[in-house]
Amino acid sequence: MDNKVAMLLEKVKIVAGKTGEAASRAVGSAGKAAGDMAQATKINLQIFDLNTESEILYKEIGKLVYDIHLGTEVAPDAMDGYLEQLDALHGQIDGLRAQLAAMKPTITCPVCNKQCSRDDLFCSACGTSLK
Repeated sequence: MDNKVAMLLEKVKIVAGKTGEAASRAVGSAGKAAGDMAQATKINLQIFDLNTESEILYKEIGKLVYDIHLGTEVAPDAMDGYLEQLDALHGQIDGLRAQLAAMKPTITCPVCNKQCSRDDLFCSACGTSLK
């Protein structure tokens, strides 16, 4: 085989290897993004379900308040039970929202609302510390 052809084939082999590596990285990145999106969707569905449970409790609290308004005898601790359940649901919702926020690649500056990278120590717009 001619030297020039051998060198050309070697260069093609190197380029093909680099292209394969780049494709592998792209596929891995796309797979991670799809996994992150699936996880975010799952968390959003959990939040939706917990909000639905909260709405049911709000309705029950409303009925209880109306019964009290009518002078109907109600258990003294009935309202406390509903409120404790609501507090627990809101705690779960807050935790899930924190998980969603941690998944985002950016954070919002608390002063000027500019989107900044999670790696930034200070806001690039106003200089506020982000840590």
